[in-house]
Amino acid sequence: AVVSTQSGHYGRGERVVAVFVAGPSWQFKGWPGLTPDGSPVNIFTKMQAFHLKFEEVPLEKNITKWDVSVLTVSKNKRHLDSVSALKFWEHLDKFILKNKRHLRF
Repeated sequence: AVVSTQSGHYGRGERVVAVFVAGPSWQFKGWPGLTPDGSPVNIFTKMQAFHLKFEEVPLEKNITKWDVSVLTVSKNKRHLDSVSALKFWEHLDKFILKNKRHLRF
């Protein structure tokens, strides 16, 4: 589900279980639950956060400070993408079981 951040309307936001994080905190501008300094750390208690990156690229500074699962892929070893895909589903399933059991199958 895509959650709209326009004028604070989140519709079915309570059903959102994951978010992909690029790194800059401005990505979450207008989202409810930001800390006074604009940090999205409180959001990551309600949604599993993921960051997808190439192994050759350094990790964005904010990602190291936040509770984000990093999924790494290689530009040259694309046959290993399935490892990151499995890691994604494992982390998401664990998060749903722990935090949003009512959304399980």
